[in-house]
Amino acid sequence: MRYALQRFTQFLIVFFLVTFGVMVFMRIGLNKPGDPARTMLGGTVSQDLIDTTTRRFHLDSNYLVQYWYWLKGMLTLDFGYSNPNNLNVTTYLKPRVLTTVFLGLYSIFFALLVAVPVAVYQAYKRDRPFDKLSSFATFFFISVPAVVLAPLLKYIFIDWLAWFPRLSSKVYPWDNPMLHIKNFFVPVLVLTIPLAATWIRLLRADMVQTLQSDFITLASAKGVPPSRVLWGHALRNSVFSLVTSVGFQLGGLVGGALIVEAYFNMKGMGSLLVVAILSSDLFTVQSVSAILVACVVLVNLGVDLSYALIDPRIRHARALS
Repeated sequence: MRYALQRFTQFLIVFFLVTFGVMVFMRIGLNKPGDPARTMLGGTVSQDLIDTTTRRFHLDSNYLVQYWYWLKGMLTLDFGYSNPNNLNVTTYLKPRVLTTVFLGLYSIFFALLVAVPVAVYQAYKRDRPFDKLSSFATFFFISVPAVVLAPLLKYIFIDWLAWFPRLSSKVYPWDNPMLHIKNFFVPVLVLTIPLAATWIRLLRADMVQTLQSDFITLASAKGVPPSRVLWGHALRNSVFSLVTSVGFQLGGLVGGALIVEAYFNMKGMGSLLVVAILSSDLFTVQSVSAILVACVVLVNLGVDLSYALIDPRIRHARALS
């Protein structure tokens, strides 16, 4: 209970610092500092509309007051108003959130699905042809940026083989599962390949070290089957770095998703954030930042809690503390 309260307090502090900082820097970076309403609405609007917007969102108050009213609105899912798009931010965000969520979840799932068995087999066949070939392949794919990988995969799977549609659209799995898979396959593959390559190298290094431990030697000497030694003992004691990396990579996925969304014409939160910053869409930038911060912090909280499931000694240490 004490540990959960500590982590929740850290979440509140990080959430406040990031979202409040975004709000302040967006205000400072406006074309007309001190007059955010005019920038939000454009320079040709009437003074009455500017005054109404200022009163509605308390833009003439200090930053803490503005932040309080925005935060209070978030609790009721009122993220503010996007004046450049002339609609509520909630309505603007809703269809885009799922696109980024699908890209992120699919990429992490398939990267882990590939990384774990390949890394385990590499460690088991250390310094043999499979290990050397896989190490070269992972090094190559880590070195290739998404801006290069995206057009390459698009040419292979869309232009040359014509297996998938040229332009991706938001087709949800509950509407048409097959079309959903076709639309998301290549964009997800662009994000999955470098993730899987990174995690393969990370897990392979930990597995090699674990397989040289005394308890592995003892288990083998006692006649424990090699598959159980490999997948039960060695893997369980080698996944801490991998689990930590999964939490850290979530933030990095936003940058990769931005390239994917732009290249495959998928309207998600990454491309939305760039457009909102360029158009000085204050409440949209704040809202997207808040959602991203909450997701990253909550995933890292889940990563911390998963340590206790992987290693009971951590759970006992927390209980004693």
